[in-house]
Amino acid sequence: MVIKVYRRGELSASRPLAGFWLHAAFESPGTDYEEDRISLDNYVSKYPAAVYYVKVVGDCMEYSGIESEDLLVVDKSLTPQNGDVIVGVLNDQYILACYVEFEGKMYLMPDNPKYQPHQINEYDRFTIEGVIPHSILNQRRQNSVRVNRLQQLLRIVRARISA
Repeated sequence: MVIKVYRRGELSASRPLAGFWLHAAFESPGTDYEEDRISLDNYVSKYPAAVYYVKVVGDCMEYSGIESEDLLVVDKSLTPQNGDVIVGVLNDQYILACYVEFEGKMYLMPDNPKYQPHQINEYDRFTIEGVIPHSILNQRRQNSVRVNRLQQLLRIVRARISA
């Protein structure tokens, strides 16, 4: 897996924040106004100085919804909890894995059955670089899958209407 690190400052400029909550349905009229500004760093962490971003290459976490080319938020201020996705360094190599404690042992678990889990042992050099509290998914990459699914749904709806 290759991890590209984005340094703080490359993404830290504040951006406009709409002054309304977006409902996952049809938009309400009268919501075309800007109320505030948002800094992505401040939004994703209580400690923005502890945040950096990485871009994913590989499919080891695809069952967790993390795919190649996704942008991940890494927060160094968070202490990993059982089940967290983490960035770590294992024997001098960056890794992305799910942190799992089980029966008193620590495991690095890929979330894809193509890959094997790794139990941390006394011979490993392992450090956790940060926890992934958020990911930024490229919705456009999902278009073909989404269109196929929605077209199937439309066929079902039309069949029910015409029956």
